Amino acid sequence: MNVLLVCDVLGEENNGTIHASMNLFRHLKSCGDNVRVLCADQSKKGKDGYFVVPNLKLGCIINYIFKKNNVAPAKPNTKIINKALDGVDIVHVMLPFPLGIKAAKIAKKRGIPVTAGFHCQAENFSSHIFNMMNSKAFNKVVYKYFYKKLYRHVNAIHYPTQFIRDIFEETIKRKTNGHVISNGVNEQYIKKDIERVAPYDEKFNILFIGRLAKEKSHNLLIKAVAKSKYRDDIRLIFAGQGPREKSILQTAKMCKIEVPIIKFFPREELIDVINQCDLYVHPSVAEIEAIACLEAIKCGLVPVISDSKRSATNAFALTDKNLFKHDSPKDLADKIDYWIEHPEEKEKASKDYLNYAVNFDQTACMKQMREMLLTYSKEENHTLKKIYYYKDELNDDFANNGIVAKKTPANYRYIRKCPIYRGTSFVLYHFIARPLVKLMNKAIYRQKIVNHLTVKKKKIKGAFIYANHTLSMGDAYTPNLLFRQKNNIITGPEATSIFGVKTIVSMIGAIPLPSTYEGAPKFLEAVKNKIEKGETITIYPEAHIWPHYTKIRNFKEASFGYPLSINCPVICVTNTFVPHKKRYKLLTHIDGPFYPDQNLNRKEAKTKLRNQVYETMIMRSLEVKQYEKNRYIKID
Repeated sequence: MNVLLVCDVLGEENNGTIHASMNLFRHLKSCGDNVRVLCADQSKKGKDGYFVVPNLKLGCIINYIFKKNNVAPAKPNTKIINKALDGVDIVHVMLPFPLGIKAAKIAKKRGIPVTAGFHCQAENFSSHIFNMMNSKAFNKVVYKYFYKKLYRHVNAIHYPTQFIRDIFEETIKRKTNGHVISNGVNEQYIKKDIERVAPYDEKFNILFIGRLAKEKSHNLLIKAVAKSKYRDDIRLIFAGQGPREKSILQTAKMCKIEVPIIKFFPREELIDVINQCDLYVHPSVAEIEAIACLEAIKCGLVPVISDSKRSATNAFALTDKNLFKHDSPKDLADKIDYWIEHPEEKEKASKDYLNYAVNFDQTACMKQMREMLLTYSKEENHTLKKIYYYKDELNDDFANNGIVAKKTPANYRYIRKCPIYRGTSFVLYHFIARPLVKLMNKAIYRQKIVNHLTVKKKKIKGAFIYANHTLSMGDAYTPNLLFRQKNNIITGPEATSIFGVKTIVSMIGAIPLPSTYEGAPKFLEAVKNKIEKGETITIYPEAHIWPHYTKIRNFKEASFGYPLSINCPVICVTNTFVPHKKRYKLLTHIDGPFYPDQNLNRKEAKTKLRNQVYETMIMRSLEVKQYEKNRYIKID
């Protein structure tokens, strides 16, 4: 496998992202893969397999911030990027920064699959921008920027934890094709029997490993030690480097505790330091995974972890004694005192954590990463078409409209008797919406409707229309053009959740499914009422939108109970995408009517109707070779 790793930030292994990059690099090389690295680390110039771009200059202030964090950002260079991409099977981007964004864009244009890691939490960025770390609005903008510029375009996303996946998807209001794989802990981190030497002898050593940055909350730990009953017997060791060192030392001086040991340790030395410590405290308020905490645990240290909702690390807490209130130095001091006073319990907890750490073996995690890259490097992924990956044909949804569905109220008014509402609805539907829909479908989709009905259209009075679900807007438009009478569409609650237009959506025929048992009778009454008035009701039995899907998905017979209960006909509508010039035109087939078989029991009658519709849809979809705008690939 030929892999290109794109690293906006690379250099000395002094932060989690660089560690993750190099661990993956080393593992892929050990598996015999041909690995290239695109980066801005000038010390790698001329080395085999490295493609080095210039450093990005963003002005004195921003460059100073980067320098304080020991980061040299990369400036994209199209020529170098294209050279790095030649002959590559897959690209893996480490960060949603300029080099990664540009490389992903060029790779996609060349039909090369791209995966991306999620190694930058919004707070890692916002903590350096005018102290915006605690601004929910600003952090939301950061995540949406990451999605817009990179993550929406890639084949798959690697999330180190389910925690960061949930936060990201909740923020962007969309599901992503993600793989949750820990970055893993190197096998060199083990518990050792080491004799303590100065400066780690005599006192109770508390360790914290992490960049000296605001979101890591070193000062909170210092204040907690100052409140401890054993403050004079405690020594703090901060393993890391970064822009907050001066602030940390000032806080320690102000709190009148022993000056902390602050140093960046190479791996071998760090392992020895961990084994000379008594307790590990992780006070960070924002963390994607915190492999550093796992490294300490794997060496036998018991952790005390912040319960911050913005940190994934608190998932490592096995008991409430391993957690403290993220904004309370006093609570942290109490937890520190507890472990000092209960050495036997601490020894037992250490054994429990050593067993727990087995779940994060780095070799196993890197194998999963390689499997992910192998999956998306396959030939079927090399295309200029948009790819949708699915696992469950019945339940996967690719609408991704960002609408947050609100529950349909139990008292939702399905039937409106107000003359003004009904009059406005009539005018809106027949004189505005329907003409516009016809015009738009012709202009956008070049739609042609093919009538295969076995009776004349005017004889269809009150019927259910069942159609395949392949267009977000087109599927809302098309049923309104099939018959003279008004058409209604049974929708999910999201259709009437859009503020400002939910009344209009209702007026032009949306019937939202009830969210409660109390609302069900009113919903069924409205369905029956519309059928008795001679209107049509459209149902999408596939339930979820798969944009421009050219096949027919399997669907259940549950929704076919409506025509059976009311004893009315069923119309089958199949939308197909026929090649036309360089694009396609929408060919809409109308078949039927099919009637419920009242001689069968209810389950058999529903199954028969479902099969008639399903088989007709398949027949129409296979009549012509369809235009493949998007590619759908099933993954395990």
